[in-house]
Amino acid sequence: MNLTREQKNLFGGYGTEQADIRDSGQKAYRNLEVHIVTRVARVDVSDLVISLSIFEAIDEMYLTGKLVIADNSALVTQLPIIGQEEVEIKFVRAGVEIEHTFACTNVENVIKMLGETAGAELNLVSTKALTNQVSRFSKSYSGLASDIIQKIHTNFFEESIDIQSPSSSAHHIVVPFSRPYDTISEILSSTIGSDGTPYYLFENLVGDGPILKSLGDILEEETDEELFELKKALNYNRDSTGQGSRFNPGSIGGLIEYEVLQNGDTLELLEDGALINNAMRIDIANKNYTENNFYYANHAKTFSPLDQYQNYEVNNIKLEENILKASNTIEMHNPFSFETEGVTELNTQADVLAKSKKESFNSRINNMIVIQALTDSHPEKIKVGKCVNMRVVANAPPLEGENLEDQLFSGRHMIARLGHHLKGGEYHMEIDLLREGLSKPVASKAPQHGGGR
Repeated sequence: MNLTREQKNLFGGYGTEQADIRDSGQKAYRNLEVHIVTRVARVDVSDLVISLSIFEAIDEMYLTGKLVIADNSALVTQLPIIGQEEVEIKFVRAGVEIEHTFACTNVENVIKMLGETAGAELNLVSTKALTNQVSRFSKSYSGLASDIIQKIHTNFFEESIDIQSPSSSAHHIVVPFSRPYDTISEILSSTIGSDGTPYYLFENLVGDGPILKSLGDILEEETDEELFELKKALNYNRDSTGQGSRFNPGSIGGLIEYEVLQNGDTLELLEDGALINNAMRIDIANKNYTENNFYYANHAKTFSPLDQYQNYEVNNIKLEENILKASNTIEMHNPFSFETEGVTELNTQADVLAKSKKESFNSRINNMIVIQALTDSHPEKIKVGKCVNMRVVANAPPLEGENLEDQLFSGRHMIARLGHHLKGGEYHMEIDLLREGLSKPVASKAPQHGGGR
């Protein structure tokens, strides 16, 4: 049985020649294989899996996870499983085969899970995390920050980074006996992309490796028309054959539920210096300091067409009249141990406000609208580092034939954190959607249905 065109579009458009009708089902996954590899054995625990969760995040450089298995034969004790094993995972979701190898870092909650069935939870991280923990190095680098990050990651983890956003400046860096990810984090905190926005290194469950991308490219990579639409609609049984909506394309890939958790925190924004900030950089080695004045409207303005910070606009008149004063921060800077002062190709001073910019963007994102949603969409369409067109229903009764949408919460959202959950034969994704600012809702690509009778 071939998939319909609508189902293929929802699931990435793969051809019917390779399609499997089992992939068209709502919340479906198949062919789950889980192997635990110890020093002496490779054990298939696929039939013992109670649940599997894999997490990706914009501020995590690698994947993490949690595996819950049933254990009524003392498998944890007999192998034993003590948190030093590899866990090989493979499954198929919507026609896409997903395969990853994780490291088990510890085993916990060895208790009854289902009735009289005992079980255990295995905490999983990428094997790159283990490599990072046992790797320290001292070395100097010169060049673009993105190129330096690429060299460090390739040398230690033998994996190339997909640089989707080049950095804006070059650096002279001396690494003093540091771990690879610690060094990369320090570089990311003190540099920005070529578009003047913060840098993020992250990894997707479905992809070819880590991605280095700027916030600006994340927010503006796709046009409004290209954004994947997330919308919770009423279930309509429009199937003339009376087969219900289990395999109805209109019910596959949509929102299961969502919750608006947060709508801005002005006190946090002002306290964190997200709008205006004076940063004093203390140079320990040379015994001097510099003052760097930061104002978001000039240095890190929001991308959204509707600016939620307009009431807090800072200008010379307001500053002189003491209506709104900047917060103050101190940055300790030691160029002998870690030189991250940006320079351009002409070896001139570049952006000393990189750290202030990143903290401002991060504070504004984390204190703006946060929506947590559940969906069973395609893992190639819903990824950390991409945006979606989130459509939130207004808290008002619609008139007949009218579809009310919340003008504040609907619109372009960035996927910041994402959990892939497999349990009981069902698959769903738990998404944290963040806003850098306010934006108007994007016109829907699908037919709208009103409230009606």
